[in-house]
Amino acid sequence: MNDSPEEEALPKASWTSGFAAYYEALTGDFRGDVPMYLEMAKRHEGPILELACGTGRVAIPLAEAGSTIVGLDSDPEMLALAESKARVLELGRRISFVEADMVSFKMKQKFPLIIAGANSLIHLLDSASLRKCLERCRTQLASGGALYIAFEPSPYIAAAGKYRVERERPRQVFNRETGETLLYRGTTTVDPNFQLIVRHHEYANPRAPHDATKTATFNYVTRPIYPGELEVLMERVGLEIIETYGDYDLRPLTRQSEKIVYHTQRA
Repeated sequence: MNDSPEEEALPKASWTSGFAAYYEALTGDFRGDVPMYLEMAKRHEGPILELACGTGRVAIPLAEAGSTIVGLDSDPEMLALAESKARVLELGRRISFVEADMVSFKMKQKFPLIIAGANSLIHLLDSASLRKCLERCRTQLASGGALYIAFEPSPYIAAAGKYRVERERPRQVFNRETGETLLYRGTTTVDPNFQLIVRHHEYANPRAPHDATKTATFNYVTRPIYPGELEVLMERVGLEIIETYGDYDLRPLTRQSEKIVYHTQRA
C-alpha cells in the first residue's frame, strides 16, 4: 500500500520538456501584477533578482522600464524563450538570465530587491526546500534590501481538508512559436492531506479537440503555501516582515483578500 505521495506515479516538480512555448501561450500576456513590480523597482533602486522568471513575463517589462534585472530559473527551455524575447527587444544591457535552482543558487552580486512573485515558491515541494530558498534570498540581499513574496493562498485553503478535482473552462490560446491557435483545457487536483496540487494541461487542435494525436499534454506538481508556515520559516531564517499586502495594488491585507504579498528584509 502507498503511504506517501512519493510512492505514487506523480508528475515531477520540474517542467516537462517542450512545455515552455505552451506555458508562454497560456500566461505570456498576463500583465495584472506587472505594475506592482514596477512600483517595487521604484521603491528599491538597483539591480533586481527575480526567482523562477520563466519566459520573462515580469523581467522583460522591468528591463523595458529601465531596471537592471537578473532572471533566475532552473528550466533551460524557459530561459531560452525569455532570452529570445529580450534579444528582439534589444534589452541585453539591462537583463540577463541564469540557469539555477532557487533552492541552491549562489551569486557574487547582492541585490537591493529580490522578487518571488506569481506563486513561484509553490514549485518547492517541501518545507525544507522552501526554507533553503528563503535562506539563499536572505544571503543575496544587499544591506537594507527587500524580498517580496507574492502568492494566492485562498484557492487551497478553501479545500477545507477535502480532496477534489477542478476543471477549468476550455479557452483558446495562441502559441507564438508555432503560430497556432490552440484549445486549452486544464484540470487541477487538490490533495490537502499531502499539501500538493497536481496540474494537468491539454493543448488541442480546435478543429479536432478530441484527437489525442493532435493534443499536447503536460503534468506537473506544486505545493500550496500557507501563510502561517511561510511566516514561521521566514522568522527561522532571519527575515522580518515589514508590510503585508492583499492585492497587486499593494493595499492592506483584509479578510476578503485573495492574494498575499509579503515585504520582508533581513532581521
